[in-house]
Amino acid sequence: MEWEQQSMKNVDVSNMDAQGVMALFMGMVRGERFCDGTIMKMIKSGAVKKWLLRLKEIKEIQ
Repeated sequence: MEWEQQSMKNVDVSNMDAQGVMALFMGMVRGERFCDGTIMKMIKSGAVKKWLLRLKEIKEIQ
């Protein structure tokens, strides 16, 4: 996966561990530094919801 918005939005998180999902959040925050609006775009695209649901899923498994 490349660290750019399109690939981060489309990444399959179904098999990622919590550390991988958190890396996506960190990448999003870092992206905001270089491109205003990155966080809002990721929220509107549904990517953040998908990542949060994966973290919830991981927590329920443990």
